[in-house]
Amino acid sequence: YAIGEALFFRRSSIMDFSCSTCHGEAGKRIRLQGLPQLDTPGKDAQATMASWPTYRVSQSSLRTMQHRLWDCYRQMRMPAPDYGSEAITALTVYLNTQAKGGELNVPSIKR
Repeated sequence: YAIGEALFFRRSSIMDFSCSTCHGEAGKRIRLQGLPQLDTPGKDAQATMASWPTYRVSQSSLRTMQHRLWDCYRQMRMPAPDYGSEAITALTVYLNTQAKGGELNVPSIKR
């Protein structure tokens, strides 16, 4: 958990972003898309983690949370983490802990 939490708040890359840059406070948006607040336990984290894996219409395929985290890294211009890496596993543990008490809601569909 502690490693995932540290990674969530660690700023890096050429954009000096961290996960918390986009997901560290309520009400943030990218374009018209609302972003879940994932730095605190609660409904946003529960709804987010409960909806993965999901069918991504834009990619015409089923995607896991690992794919979503990989895409966030790409968007922040960070080096792509390996699937199943310790970093991705640690972030997933952190996010699942934030979502504790939520109910799985799959299959789901996202754009």
